[in-house]
Amino acid sequence: MKVLIVYVGQGSIENYEHGLQNGVWGFKPNKRPNVEFGEGDYILFGRDFRGGSPRLPASEWIKHSVGEIAWATITSKLERQNGLEWPDEKRSGQVIYPFRFTFGELQRIKRDIRLSGKDQLTPELAEALRLSAITNSGYVRELVKWPFNSPQSPTTSPNPAEPKPSHEPVQPPRQATTGVVLIEIENFMAARGFAFCTHVLRAFYASLRAKPFVILAGNSGTGKSRLVRLFAEASGATVENGQFTMIPVRPDWNDGSELLGFFDLNGEFIPGQFIAPLLLAHYNPAKSFFVCLDEMNLARVEHYFSDFLSIIESRRKVGSSITTDPILKESQLQKMKTTGLSEPVLEALIYLNGRLHPLGLPENLYVVGTVNMDETTQPFSRKVLDRANTIEFNDIDLLQGLDEEAVAPLVPPLDLGQSFFRPEFTTLHDLLPTHRDKAKQIAQTISDLNQDLGLAGFEVGYRVRDEAISFAVYASDAGLSDEEVNEAIVLQKILPRVHGSSPRVEKLLMSLLRRLRGESDVPDENDPELTQKLAALRVDSEASAIVRKIAGMLILFREENFTSFWLA
Repeated sequence: MKVLIVYVGQGSIENYEHGLQNGVWGFKPNKRPNVEFGEGDYILFGRDFRGGSPRLPASEWIKHSVGEIAWATITSKLERQNGLEWPDEKRSGQVIYPFRFTFGELQRIKRDIRLSGKDQLTPELAEALRLSAITNSGYVRELVKWPFNSPQSPTTSPNPAEPKPSHEPVQPPRQATTGVVLIEIENFMAARGFAFCTHVLRAFYASLRAKPFVILAGNSGTGKSRLVRLFAEASGATVENGQFTMIPVRPDWNDGSELLGFFDLNGEFIPGQFIAPLLLAHYNPAKSFFVCLDEMNLARVEHYFSDFLSIIESRRKVGSSITTDPILKESQLQKMKTTGLSEPVLEALIYLNGRLHPLGLPENLYVVGTVNMDETTQPFSRKVLDRANTIEFNDIDLLQGLDEEAVAPLVPPLDLGQSFFRPEFTTLHDLLPTHRDKAKQIAQTISDLNQDLGLAGFEVGYRVRDEAISFAVYASDAGLSDEEVNEAIVLQKILPRVHGSSPRVEKLLMSLLRRLRGESDVPDENDPELTQKLAALRVDSEASAIVRKIAGMLILFREENFTSFWLA
């Protein structure tokens, strides 16, 4: 059986009382559980955490209790509904929680329930309640046996609703999955005042594993650079230990010398800003290193980053390691000027010089570029976009984090190391033996989309196909649903390539919109109210992110006779 665990924060008490009275619960579109549940499964609510903010590590969480739990049997599957159900929906006149289900046979306990497993709330359920509190969403767990008495079952307890104290030894929660580790990273960030959507962090992690070059796009001030820094710090990589490096890109960069270095007139090699993390990553293969190229499109990326873009395509698996063509030659290592190098970097250089061979890109070095799109920045070519996963920050919830019950504690970082990020494969050949069905499903999806992309010459090739398949495998492991994976692939690998002023681009976008939305829901190109209908679709909270993006691109095309993923 499955149980849906929901932690109810202080700001949701009114909705909680309404839900218990009417036997209904609901989720926002971006907060739906990734695991399906349905009739006959259970829902377990918990609220009123007694330890202050619920954003605690598991070791601290179990020392406290909650002031109330309630549980019931789920009587319908999760479905989209349009009516105004909840008190805050009726006040605003908008549907906020469209994905709903019903439940019955409610039981409710209002007293302290320990989270250590010494009451009937098992350690597994207590841990799931913590994860629900962190993500502000439901969390689904599989159970062999429901630990609470059902209303149909006879019981000798004086009060059937009271959980029986357990005298069994307390068992620790099961080993953390990739998805749970990412929730811990989300908790680390939120405790420092930055709340990022769970699906964004999962997509970011999967993108890093699929290929160690990711582009974060979005409006200024949406937290792109902060996400990279906090994600690295949550993993144990900081500026202080040399595992995180922030490199601000300058508009006057027109070659790779600022990043990789150059030979001066005296024959000495002057290392660029990328060299220190490169040397340290080679010297410490068990650790992960992150480089953030901040505002990377202030200069033409193809001009200063071309060496990296070419060499990253040479990634291949040799034994259990991943290697590339050289990016630093022996002569550059041997004649490198050491003035200004830190002691750890100098130590790494001496060691690597002693090995007497050139250096490629280490598998434990991850490069993330942040970009804005305005009049001060440069556009991207297909060469860049084909070699990166692009994640756009387009869902901004300004109310996020305002319902925190208390000041979040300083959640400690994790010590993840390279084992958490190491790719399992670099080519489709490596992947097929264990993920053939997933590969076929993604390839078919992209093949179908290519029929529309071909209308304007934007078909994708084998590189995009293979990287999309790799991303899908890692994203599923991270906890994204199949629907979220397919949506991410279109938004990260396909739509960013589409731009132009040709009427064929508009035809392409309309064709994609019909494929994804359905013929009956998409107006005709000759409809006099097409722009108004597209504008309504652009802000439709029930539409998928892909549909909203395409609608925005079509509006831009109709207004400016030009469109681009980056400007819509």
